[in-house]
Amino acid sequence: MLNFKSGIGSIFFLLIYIVAVWTIDKWGLIFAGLLALIVAVIIVKKKWAKNGFSLLAFILPLSMNINIGELNLMLPSEWLIGVLAIVLFWDLLIEKNYKLITNQPLPGLWVISFVLPLFMSSMIETSFKFSLLNALFVFVFFYGVLRFGSGELSRWLKLYFLAFSLVILWGGYQFIKYDFNPVTINGIFKPFYYSNTFVGAVAAILSGLSLGKARINKNYYLLSLMAFIIVVFSESRAALISIGIMIVTYFLCWLPIKARLAMPLILIVVSIIFGSEKIREAFTYDKIESHDPNANVFEEVLSVTNIQTDISNLERLNRWTSAIKMFQDRPHWGFGPGTYQFTYIPFQEASLINRLSVRNPDNIPKGSGGSSHSEILLQLSENGWPSTILFLIMFIIWMYRSYSSTGEMQIQTLPFFLGLITYAFHMNVNNFLNQPSFAFLFWSFGAAIICPELISKKNHK
Repeated sequence: MLNFKSGIGSIFFLLIYIVAVWTIDKWGLIFAGLLALIVAVIIVKKKWAKNGFSLLAFILPLSMNINIGELNLMLPSEWLIGVLAIVLFWDLLIEKNYKLITNQPLPGLWVISFVLPLFMSSMIETSFKFSLLNALFVFVFFYGVLRFGSGELSRWLKLYFLAFSLVILWGGYQFIKYDFNPVTINGIFKPFYYSNTFVGAVAAILSGLSLGKARINKNYYLLSLMAFIIVVFSESRAALISIGIMIVTYFLCWLPIKARLAMPLILIVVSIIFGSEKIREAFTYDKIESHDPNANVFEEVLSVTNIQTDISNLERLNRWTSAIKMFQDRPHWGFGPGTYQFTYIPFQEASLINRLSVRNPDNIPKGSGGSSHSEILLQLSENGWPSTILFLIMFIIWMYRSYSSTGEMQIQTLPFFLGLITYAFHMNVNNFLNQPSFAFLFWSFGAAIICPELISKKNHK
């Protein structure tokens, strides 16, 4: 009966796909889609879903941006994500395991919240692609991990770390090739990671993951140190700061539960009372340049408060201000998923425009990549407040659930909590959730926190 259903289902999906693309001259996409369907059928028949996730975890850091027709895809990872999405969807139909989604509805509701902004978008095709991409990431990386990750996630993350280390070796080779010229640091990880800040964000999450695992396996201290060294090598100021916040949080997790919950508030109040003047002076008088080749790591971190002469900081303020203005213009549904980089230009503040500012989308200044440089502001400007509120509620639940846990629950969730706490800061100054190699870490860590009993080998036989 299962084989019959599988055969009929495969033909059904195949016919839908052929009809959908028959009138479109994108034969590369047609071939990739047909191949994905065939591979998905094989995986379902052979029960190789967990092997598919293992392969995906390894190739995510090693994928490259390749143009197929009018689409830019990270291949082969995004193709394999599509394959595993078909596998997971078919598995849900056969097993009728709908509680997988209904028991953890927030990520799914967040994806649904894209619908209204999508239909209100002035760039429907762009918004559809962006929405579909996010839906696939949530479906495969969150719900797929819940379904197939029991006893497997740790191995998948080891494979990811291994492949990521190969990328770092490639970046080191490139750095040597360019005679250690600090100007080249932003591009030495291409074609795998588009910037040093991206590499720093990933390394920071892996450092937190390893530090948390070191609580029961001391060998992970070495991996955490290695990831920290990668953060330093990446010269990402945000990643370095996020590491500092993660380490402070790590020590807070050792406190009794009441002190643990009260201490962050106490630290914030003390910082405001005794440090507000110092902070004001830093933003007023700091002249350290982040791109000064003679600046050391400590000075690079301090440069985050230089909004007078540091062009990188000034451009971030420009992007944030533009996103806020866009949100004020369309607070309920935004300008459409994935449209910020095409629509923010008219909203730029004249006093913040600098040599990195984009005046013409067809003529982007060198070194002026990126989007809104804020996950939250990006969602506000593109999707409006409902989508953003759902995302924040979901993320806060993840953080509180782990931070307030004790005993075995804390041991299981601590690695994933420490990893995500780095992004709790990082998401305010950068946005990477639309990148598959980062989205995998974010959503799988969330799945591990919310359902640790599905991830623990101890509960898997």
